[in-house]
Amino acid sequence: MLPLFRAVLVWVVILVTVILPRLTPHQEQSVSVAVTQLSAFDRNSVVQQAVNQRIQAAQMAQVQSWSLELKQGLANYEAQKQAEAAAQAEAAAISARSNHPGPPADIAKDITDAFSPLGSAAVQWAMNVAWCESRYHPNSVNSDSGASGLFQFLPSTWSGTPYANQSPFDPRANAFAAAWLYSHYGSGRWVCQG
Repeated sequence: MLPLFRAVLVWVVILVTVILPRLTPHQEQSVSVAVTQLSAFDRNSVVQQAVNQRIQAAQMAQVQSWSLELKQGLANYEAQKQAEAAAQAEAAAISARSNHPGPPADIAKDITDAFSPLGSAAVQWAMNVAWCESRYHPNSVNSDSGASGLFQFLPSTWSGTPYANQSPFDPRANAFAAAWLYSHYGSGRWVCQG
């Protein structure tokens, strides 16, 4: 959250100190049609004024674009944080029903996203198995069997999932592969049940 706040603060300072002072309210200059001759100085002034107006319009458009982009980025960030908080709350509720602590927010979100379509019992089962298999550590490796990742996939099992082209150490891919395996073959593929 702190890096995002710094970025917003920097953009606000740039906007207030550099861009906005250069932008003045749009003032239209009327040129009399009756004037048939302009001195070279007057022609240059009119051309320069038109150029300045185009530059000013382009700067305003850029500022509006940045503002819109910043608002969208903040909205996306807030939505992501709310989703993580919801997953963390669900993980905390599940861990309250279990004999182990809940996972970190990002791991909880990955497991919840993967297993939610299969029902709340599947989410509870997945939290228990991930705790039992790896203690929620996505980089865990069993030195005896070679099983790795959040749900401790054997290399031969991992290669048979739709996520085989991704790393088994990617917690999101590992959770979705576990959900896929659970939905196709049930819970019997894991010895450790939590």
